[in-house]
Amino acid sequence: MKSFFNKFIKLFVILVMVCVTLTVPSNHEKVEAKTLRDLKQELAELEQKQSEVENEQKLTEQQIENKKQSISNINVEINDIHKEMENLTVEIEELGIEIKEKEQEIKDIMNYYQLSNGESAYLEYIFNAADYTDFIYRMAIAEQLSNYNDKLVDEYNEKIKENEQKKKDLSNKTIELNEKQKQLEEELASLGSQLGEIMDENVTVEDDIKSIKKLINTYENVYECGLDENLDTCGRGKLPAGTAFFRPTTSGMVSANYGIYYPWGYAMQHYGMDIAGTGHGAPVYSVADGRVAYITYEASCGGNMVYIHHNVNGVAYTSGYFHLASVNVNIGDTVTTNTVIGAVGGNPYIETWDGCSTGTHLHLQLSYSNIAAGEGFYTRFTAKHFNPRNVINFPCEGCWYSDRLTKY
Repeated sequence: MKSFFNKFIKLFVILVMVCVTLTVPSNHEKVEAKTLRDLKQELAELEQKQSEVENEQKLTEQQIENKKQSISNINVEINDIHKEMENLTVEIEELGIEIKEKEQEIKDIMNYYQLSNGESAYLEYIFNAADYTDFIYRMAIAEQLSNYNDKLVDEYNEKIKENEQKKKDLSNKTIELNEKQKQLEEELASLGSQLGEIMDENVTVEDDIKSIKKLINTYENVYECGLDENLDTCGRGKLPAGTAFFRPTTSGMVSANYGIYYPWGYAMQHYGMDIAGTGHGAPVYSVADGRVAYITYEASCGGNMVYIHHNVNGVAYTSGYFHLASVNVNIGDTVTTNTVIGAVGGNPYIETWDGCSTGTHLHLQLSYSNIAAGEGFYTRFTAKHFNPRNVINFPCEGCWYSDRLTKY
């Protein structure tokens, strides 16, 4: 495709579009016909896929709940550790006070017994024994007193060491739990992202199922196709009989022709015609009377796309309208040349999902036959493409028009 504002960007977009359709067969290659039976099989496969996606979604949701519960349990454990550390800190402070009090008590005892001449009260107490037996007894009492105080102080100091070590262990465990919590939160975020993708896929599958059901209803009840009839031809008699093609917009400029281009020396095919200069949101009309065959929403290349079946002068056609800002019709709707099927889009700052457009424009594409919608639809549609100028009166590339005149 070519951009209205920049020739270089125009050629680049054409390259992207052509690369997307490099595997599309030419007009002369045989394309396998699609039947109503095939369409119903496609629906069954989509419904099976939907069931699988829903099961995967439930499993992921359960994993997320498990992760949340694990994080909640860790938070409780961390809070318990913090409380235990606070209690240990208080206990260590109380022990410190007790030790200081005991040390002061020992000093008071020693001071009380200390003699004015500097001799130890212990010595006076021991050597004032009445006899040897009393001496031994007093020695034992003094030693017990000293040992008792030393032991008490040692026990308190050991308790402090134990509590400090426990506090250190709890701190290390807190770090470990915080790291585990961080890891679980990362896993939770990853599962959340995974769940989002699954839900998006489920929405896509649901949309596909709705579209296929509408298509089956149209082919069965409107076109009255049999199970094994070729969908490209079976409903032709049920289409409104048109006599002419019209331009898809009331005004605009041909910004890119249908046909072969040679950007960077490579031959590339532009499968349709680009119309710019309409303004974003301008109405887009069906080029002929017909029935809406298929709709694609927010495709990464083409954005919103509407496809319509036609029967003009007894010949079957399918028209495609790409880069729409909005869609005003539904699958199965009967349309005329005065039906507004959507609005011009293609603005990459508005239709951000559409990666194959660099500016506001409509891409119009025409193919022979009423192409059967469903799996491989775009491939079959593009395989039978032809130049829109064959049936629609367009001015030259770079030239403007201001009405919807027909070629005939």
